[in-house]
Amino acid sequence: MRSHRSLVGACLAVVIATAAGCSTPAAVGPASATNGPTLTGPLPRSLTPAEDARLLYAEDLIVHTCMARSGLRFVAEPLAASSRPAAEQRYGTADVAAARAHGYGYSETSAGQRRADFTSPDPNEAYQRTLSPDDQRAYETALYGTAASRPQVELPDGQGLVIATEGCVAQARKRLYGDDLRGYLISQHVTANLEGHIAQDVRDAKAYRSALGGWRTCMANRGFSFATPQEARQGGQTAAHKGGRAAEIRVATADAACAQEHRLLTTAVALEQDRFADQGPELTSWISEFRSRRLAALPKARELIRAESRSRG
Repeated sequence: MRSHRSLVGACLAVVIATAAGCSTPAAVGPASATNGPTLTGPLPRSLTPAEDARLLYAEDLIVHTCMARSGLRFVAEPLAASSRPAAEQRYGTADVAAARAHGYGYSETSAGQRRADFTSPDPNEAYQRTLSPDDQRAYETALYGTAASRPQVELPDGQGLVIATEGCVAQARKRLYGDDLRGYLISQHVTANLEGHIAQDVRDAKAYRSALGGWRTCMANRGFSFATPQEARQGGQTAAHKGGRAAEIRVATADAACAQEHRLLTTAVALEQDRFADQGPELTSWISEFRSRRLAALPKARELIRAESRSRG
């Protein structure tokens, strides 16, 4: 489950707002980013899916406290996520030992986290639907501030981004990522577009498709007909959620062994690094800004989550 403000409220706080609603962000091109932060040193690492989930949970905990001060309900629940690195989520795993011991990690996720996945109903969205139209508007204002407090800024790719500068969501992001919401949210948008654009380029590259063909043949020889590592991961997740830890481990082990044998992840990471190098510092500086802020926010998120755990006894 993603919180109501993370998905339904995205038009107000995260991505592009248009007259028709949320648009699909356009891919960032080589000449799109101007006046961005300056890249110094190597590109910081990306967060693991588990770290991303931790930050989202911490945001929701702050929003929960903020909304409660106005007498409004907002449920904060942890989001289930694999602890494997982001590159493995995109292109395939290669850690055979970890796969044999833990599968994809889904069976080891707590019951509470398993309920809090993308397929679970959102309690905040369900709650808001029970409110009167006036109360729904008041709820949105508490989350995102008034319309006057949501300026639109121009993005490096020429689109417009509506930024909620007041309300509980803005309070949560400022607490975790700093007061410059404009810089943070622009870097978030550019990063999402550029990383997605590069990941697709990598998957379309001849070298990756060749390695993927070898992986498929290897998996078929082991009794699995998955077309991609992402499908294999989904198959393992389904087995885990049905209580089949052994089945999950069997899929994950085959996946990792075949990826290792055919150098699937190694090939993808090398291609990805080349693609990033081709973008130039104007674009990669935005990614550096986004990753740096989120890495710096992790200790704050851990402390918030620990404090919440202690308060529950």
